[in-house]
Amino acid sequence: MTTQKLTEEVVGLKSQVAGMDEKMNDACARLKIVETEVKEQGKLLQTIDRLVMGLGRLDEKITDLSGKIDGLGGRIKLIELKPAEKWERIIYEVLKYVVLGGLGFLAAILFK
Repeated sequence: MTTQKLTEEVVGLKSQVAGMDEKMNDACARLKIVETEVKEQGKLLQTIDRLVMGLGRLDEKITDLSGKIDGLGGRIKLIELKPAEKWERIIYEVLKYVVLGGLGFLAAILFK
């Protein structure tokens, strides 16, 4: 090979190397962008994981609170029924004495 041809091939190889170097620089820049995005996504995943754990604890608290509310509801019903029971007993006693009085009156009339 002549020097001329070797020089031409070296110049051709230099242009190819320059093109590959440019492509490699572009690939490195894109890789850095991808790495940054992956880090940001990792942070987002950690945040989501913490939120899920918090929601789990919140669900437990709501379940506990729901049970307490149900218990209070039962107690409130008992408190609401107490006056009704009291009035039922009073009415029963009044009616009992009215009936007994009526029976006593009838007995007094019959045995006079």
